[in-house]
Amino acid sequence: MADDQIPRTTLYEINKRSVQGFVLSFFNKNIKNMNVREKQLQFHKNLATGLLVLMFVIYISMVFLQKKYPEMSFIGYVKAFSEAAMVGALADWFAVTALFQKPMGLPIPHTNLIEERKVDIGNNLGGFIVENFLKPKQIRSHIENIKVSKYMVEWLSKETTPEKIENIIKRMSLNVRASQMLVEFLDKGKHQKLFSQLFEKIEVYISENQNVVRREIDNRFPPLIPSFIREAISEKVVDGLQEFVMKITRDEAHSVRREMTAQLYDFAEKLNSSEWENKISKLLQDNVNKQISEFKTNEEFQKKLDVWFQKTAYRFALRNKTKIGDFISNTVKNWEGKELSQKLEMEVGKDLQFIRINGTLVGGMVGLVIYALTQLL
Repeated sequence: MADDQIPRTTLYEINKRSVQGFVLSFFNKNIKNMNVREKQLQFHKNLATGLLVLMFVIYISMVFLQKKYPEMSFIGYVKAFSEAAMVGALADWFAVTALFQKPMGLPIPHTNLIEERKVDIGNNLGGFIVENFLKPKQIRSHIENIKVSKYMVEWLSKETTPEKIENIIKRMSLNVRASQMLVEFLDKGKHQKLFSQLFEKIEVYISENQNVVRREIDNRFPPLIPSFIREAISEKVVDGLQEFVMKITRDEAHSVRREMTAQLYDFAEKLNSSEWENKISKLLQDNVNKQISEFKTNEEFQKKLDVWFQKTAYRFALRNKTKIGDFISNTVKNWEGKELSQKLEMEVGKDLQFIRINGTLVGGMVGLVIYALTQLL
């Protein structure tokens, strides 16, 4: 079929798709493989640049049309609009670009301002935060609105919270840690000091309460046994017991100590078992649930917690506000100049592209008004 026989609707669809394809490819240029902010920034850059290109195309078209049809006065107005719009677009492109890099790589003075003045930016930003956000009055007004207990009650009231707490307790493996700590404690012989203190207390008690101990022993004898025999036996028993305890206290290698140490090692081994894991987890879980229930209903304790947190946070903020400013300043200073420039451009670059767009449109309107006034004179 010849070209002149192609239906007009088909030609229209082909041209429409071609134009759409060009526009999409232009505005989506370099957008693949970028994160969301990078995509947004690149899209708005392409939009502002596309508007500049459009003004250029319109201007060139009007120049040719004005030569061909000089009698059409409206062409001059469109030409004046597009010409001034190009000037505005280029001026704002230069201003925006000069913040983050050297326009077209040219060593123009007072460009690439972010990278060149990152030290001043860091100092000014740190000082600005301290002076405007960390004053006592401002800190107090914000901190007084913080209700830690409210957030804790809300979190504890969620259906998933008990399960999360239970999982945390299980992951802690307290029985294993307790077993390891006990074995380490015994291996280093630190338990011997406790044994010595224990038996010293027993020795002192027996020494200071001999009559009580003797009377208890005496009461164990049948009434038929003469009292002098009971007293003699009680005295021997008390003296022997006191001497026995004294030997245990003085001798770390005593058989009683060795037996007690062996039993502690045995207990440490039992701790490292699923049975003790369940026991400890259940005990801790029951205690935690009890504390949670009490906390959720104890408004007085909640108020005390809020007041304590507010006072602590307020004092901390006041005591460390200069450090916060220094931290911000040093963080900015330690960034690579190019990295800082990229970070700031990523944050505000999208909005700055609207300055370029507005500059294009406002410049065009100003040029149109000037041209119109010129025609009237």
